Amino acid sequence: MQLSAIMKGFAVGAAAGTVGYLLTASSAGEKHRLKRKTVRAARAIGAVMDTVADMIH
Repeated sequence: MQLSAIMKGFAVGAAAGTVGYLLTASSAGEKHRLKRKTVRAARAIGAVMDTVADMIH
């Protein structure tokens, strides 16, 4: 298994866990904003990991 895949999985899992925790105590508007920001963060993390993986190889 590649290190970049492990790091992506860890980052996405951490983000999902944080979102799950925050969603339990958020209002409807806050939930929508939080979901949108989480998707953006996950994409950004993926892009960073891809860039790092490209630089390593």
